[in-house]
Formats: sequence, C-alpha cells, structure tokens
Amino acid sequence: MTPAPAKQTQAPLLLGVDLGTQGLKVIFVDAETREVIATAGAPVTNLAPAAGYMEQAPGDWWASLCRLTRGLLRDHDIGAERIAAIGLSGHMHSIAPLRADGSIARNCIVWADTRSQPQAKTLALAKTRLWNPAIAPYSIAKILWLREHEPEVFREIDTILFSKDYLRYRMTGEIATDFSDASGSLMWDFATRRWDQALLAEFNLPVSLLPPARGSADVAGALTAVAANDLGLAPGTPVACGGGDAACAVVGAGLRDRDTLMINAGTAVQVIELQNEPRPFDRERANRYLFELGVAGQTFAIGALNSAGHSLEWWRGLVDPSLTHEQFEALAADEPSAADGPLYLPWLQGTGTPYLLDGPCGAFAQLSSTADRAILTRAVMDGVALGIRLCAEALVAPGGLAGKRALITGGVPKSPLMRQILSNVLPCDVAFRAFSDMSALGAVAHAAVAGGISANAGDFLAAFDYGEVAAAPAPALQRQYEHLYAAFKRWADQVAAGAK
Repeated sequence: MTPAPAKQTQAPLLLGVDLGTQGLKVIFVDAETREVIATAGAPVTNLAPAAGYMEQAPGDWWASLCRLTRGLLRDHDIGAERIAAIGLSGHMHSIAPLRADGSIARNCIVWADTRSQPQAKTLALAKTRLWNPAIAPYSIAKILWLREHEPEVFREIDTILFSKDYLRYRMTGEIATDFSDASGSLMWDFATRRWDQALLAEFNLPVSLLPPARGSADVAGALTAVAANDLGLAPGTPVACGGGDAACAVVGAGLRDRDTLMINAGTAVQVIELQNEPRPFDRERANRYLFELGVAGQTFAIGALNSAGHSLEWWRGLVDPSLTHEQFEALAADEPSAADGPLYLPWLQGTGTPYLLDGPCGAFAQLSSTADRAILTRAVMDGVALGIRLCAEALVAPGGLAGKRALITGGVPKSPLMRQILSNVLPCDVAFRAFSDMSALGAVAHAAVAGGISANAGDFLAAFDYGEVAAAPAPALQRQYEHLYAAFKRWADQVAAGAK
C-alpha cells in the first residue's frame, strides 16, 4: 500500500504591534522565511483639551488592536494557533496611569504634550545628576505636573505604565516595563540599571509608582483567555516585554556599529548612534538623549527633530489639504533656494537637537515679495533636510559626519524628492530602505526570541530583505546646499537665542 503523503504544516508566524503617535500598526512575519505575510494599520486619535496638550485614550488603543488582529486573521485565513509569540513597541515618554484595579485613572499624556515645561525647568535645577536633559517630553515632568494640577487623580494612581506596557497589561495582566522605556523617563540610573532612587527621593516620588523593568525579549507573560478572545488569538501565546519605539527601530534596522547612523524620519526624526558606554548628561554639550536598547546592556544616543514629517503635513494642509503627497511634491520648485532666499526652520514643536528648547520655535527667514507657493514649498522640504543635518552633526560632534554612513528609514524618504534632497544635504554616504516599519520589525524580533524561534534579534533579522536603495548625490547641488546650510545655521542660532 502506498503511504499517504505527509500533511504539510504551515510555518509559525510572529505578531508585531507598534503603537505610534499617529497610528497603530500590526504585522505578521513568517518565522522561517522572515517575510512579512500581512500588515494593517489604523489611525490613533490625538486629543487636545487645551493649547499645548496632547492626550490619547488607552482603551481606544486596545479596541483598535483587537479590530486589526481579528481582521488580519480573517482576511488572510490565518489560524490563531500559528501565532508563536507577540512583540510590542510603543511611543516613548508617554504615561498611562492605572488605578489598583487596573482601570485607567486618566487619559495618557503623550510625549509631545508640552504642558509640563515649568516642571521640566524645576528638574533642570535638580541636585541629583541627570543622565538626560530636563525637558517637557520626559515622563517624570508629566508625573510632577499631574501631582500638582490633578491631585485627586494622582492620589488614585497605583502604577504608571508606558504606552506599549498598557497593551501588554491588557494581554497578560502583568505589570512591567522594559529597560528602554524606563530609560526614556528621566528616572533611570544608567550606572546601576535601576530606577534612580536619589532623583525620586529628591522629588518625593515613590518607586512603587513605577513598574519593574526587564529585557525587551524577556517573556513578560502569556495571553489570558479574555485577551485571547478579544484579539482572536490563542490563550497562552507568549508575549515579549517589548520596547520603546525608538529602541525597537534600532533593533529592527539591525544597527551594529558606530560608523552607521540610523535616521528614522517620520512625523519626527530620530538620529541614532550606538554608544560605547553611557555617560551622564553634559549641560555644556546639550546635544543628545541617552537610552537603553533593551538588549544585552547596550545603549544608544538620539538626536531629535520633533517636526519633520509634521512640518510637511502642516504646510500641505495650509496650501491645500486635498492634495495627494505626489501633487504636493510636484508643487515644489525645481531648485533649492539660494543662500539668500527663503529658509524654513522646522521647529513647530520645539527645536530638538541641538538647542533642546521646548515650545513653538518654527520660522520662515529671508522672505521677500518674490516668494511664491512653489518656492516656499521647496523651502519647507529643504528646511526639514537641513534640520536633520544640523541634528546629526550635533549628535556625532566633534568628528562630524565625514566617514559615517547614514541609513534612512521612515515615511519622509518615501518621497522621491525628499530622497534626492537628503542625499545632497548630508555630507556622507546615504542609503534608503524601502521597508520602513522598523519599530514593528524590532517588536517581531523580540517576539522571535521570546518564542524560542531565535537566540537573538540580530540572528533573526540577518536574512530579512529591507530593500536597500543607494542614493546618487549631484555635486553641483551638494555645493549649493553647503551655502544654504551655512545660512540655515546662522538663522538657527539667532532664532534659538531669541527663544531662550
């Protein structure tokens, strides 16, 4: 008798969840081929109850995640049993306060919320050494604001979670965070890799408010029956601790050495460089933010530009919100501005690196009556690229960008014109990656480790096809941008000095 053919089994899948400031994304990756099998996203609603405020409703995150996972499983005919593990990434610094019964005490205060500027100024005078500059986005400034302005709410708070940690709590019932999100709070001591007891004591904050921290690829729990039913997945599926979105993006990009800078250019820009060893914040050289990677005790530094893609969307909305991105790009002038032409400083939500000033500082400079819609559109696009260069050079100083390689990801370089501009503005080798969901991919890599698929994230991603695209700068345009950048830096110094 001829034996029956062996039944073909389907490869396990890994689920990556990335909760961004503007949207929630879910991806399924084949654990064997490393191919993205399915992906879906949904917008996240940002609430602005007052000027400078930005909040999100954590319950909406969960409802949206459940819709996305169930929809992908249904639309791609994926059985729940195929999901081997889940990884999470989320926007950093944002705080989601929980009561003792696990209910949300108030909406999440998002990192871009600037209401805590007075508290940040108080933190800047701390006697305890700071590992990062004291600015409004950091979690501790938001906590101090809560205690001062919403004391009734503050008294109800049992635990403060970061954004991805709330989703994992809903999945597993476990209270925890990871080293990367903990390091983005300004309450983390990099020397001891623990919550900063001295700083918390100085500001009379109990460490019991904060969750225990662990590695990003550690198993932080398993799906409960209730969560599995909500998500359409199988109970008991392991869930990795996960990481902050910037840290997950570094992991997802496979960044391995200091010769390569990662430039993640989306709504905001993060210029990222791996560090040999952490060092405390230097008030005389305020040019970077320090974070834990959440993997193998590594750290990385970030230079930030808060309004990159945000600047492009803001300007498109002013010009004509009905324009597609292709139509908007077609509006831009064919050539960059002359050094004495219009300049745009992309600081709608603070300067970021290197000046580290909160509040609106965006500006047009050198305007004349000859400036038209095309010229100003090109000035905005050029200004975003010049702002990225200013940020990158401050991060890697004093050596500058010579000899470096820039690996650029995110939504901004999806524009062909922005790729061309960036390749001419940045004085180093530049490459772009067609795959842009680095934070979600980093979450998947953590899931691969937590699920026993791979020994480490680097090994898992070694075979992943990013679709890298090399850039070909034009020497004549490079020279033109050097003159434009010199004018940009002069105006940047003047505007920043006036905003202090």
